[in-house]
Amino acid sequence: MFEPLAIVRAVHFAACLTALGTAGFAMLAAGPAGAGHAFDRRLRSLAAAALAAAVFSGALWFGLVASRILDVRLGDILRSDGFVSVATDTRFGRIALLRLALAAVAAVSLLTPRLRWPGLAALAALTGAIAWTGHAGAGTGGLGTVQLVSDVVHLIAAALWLGALPALAWLLICGRADPDGRSAASRATRRFSSIAVACVGLLATSGLVNSAILLGWPDGLLASAYGRVLALKVAVFGAMLALAAVNRYRLTPRLPAPGAIRRLSISTLAETGLGAGVVLLAAILGTLPPASHLHMHRAAVNPDAAFVHIHTAEVMADLSIDPGQTGLSTAAIKLWHEDYSPFFAERVQLALDPALSGTAGLRHDAHQLADGTWAIDELRIQSPGVWTARVIINSKGQTAVLDAPIVITQCSNDCR
Repeated sequence: MFEPLAIVRAVHFAACLTALGTAGFAMLAAGPAGAGHAFDRRLRSLAAAALAAAVFSGALWFGLVASRILDVRLGDILRSDGFVSVATDTRFGRIALLRLALAAVAAVSLLTPRLRWPGLAALAALTGAIAWTGHAGAGTGGLGTVQLVSDVVHLIAAALWLGALPALAWLLICGRADPDGRSAASRATRRFSSIAVACVGLLATSGLVNSAILLGWPDGLLASAYGRVLALKVAVFGAMLALAAVNRYRLTPRLPAPGAIRRLSISTLAETGLGAGVVLLAAILGTLPPASHLHMHRAAVNPDAAFVHIHTAEVMADLSIDPGQTGLSTAAIKLWHEDYSPFFAERVQLALDPALSGTAGLRHDAHQLADGTWAIDELRIQSPGVWTARVIINSKGQTAVLDAPIVITQCSNDCR
């Protein structure tokens, strides 16, 4: 679950949220509250540092995805013949190039105080465009549009609240030294508090919409890894809301008392830590297949079959081994794009590697049926346990390898 891709996604999400949140805080809360030009420069420096982290982590994210698509090591990506094709011919690559251009516009704006509103708009577009790289970007039709808009709102609202917390904590810490600083911090906090309330409402509404679409209410909440991670995210978000309520209704009214500012700065840092946990869990969710996808395909599979849905940025595979037991079985592989249009391949192979040493692995070529399914008619599995299934796809001169664990049980007395 904590694979490199999830960690890199989490860093990228946090950096984008912080860049937009800091710029928004500087313009909507700290600026009108009279925090001062010196602090405004500090906020622009923080936003610029976050933007630099977003560009670096975004490049690493692209590299990890490209290495999977091309089946090469990360260090060999730039030397690969398919690098340009991934950047220009895939949806993920084209979105990455667009977001890089938006980051450049935002960087120029952060260096030029007169372009603050264009910079804020560029940062909002940079953050909102993350929606096209995840599950929401794969939706189709009216429901897909609703999900995409909801995800964009979710990201921007998260940035303007959660992403602004480091800037708020910094202002509170800097403002403790003198009465003028405490007064400016008090005004900025009250203004930010009103913005945060609106953002929380948008987050809750958009989160419910996304969950209803991706989770497959209500049985998917604990029946899948996606649902369990989502439940943990909701729990951490609830703790964050409780702490935010204490900050708004107990500590903020006591400002600008020095003791209240000190306690509020500590509480804001704790709230930021919980927010980082929410971002990490959100990044992990993006690497897991939604429960609604699993339910949709699982319903059409023989209950005795072993089944796995493998979801990547460029191709998805539904693999079923029927029966999912030792002995003689058949395998069926269906390939899809993220929008569930068929994925066309010239050659498909299935490799099965056992978890225990001493058992030989299997590798078979599949043949394509009239409906597009790739099939293996005779698959003899010798031992039960957790096997690693690898679907090896050759398409347009490129190779993609999808892997996932699949459970094979001991056959009954009538094994073939």
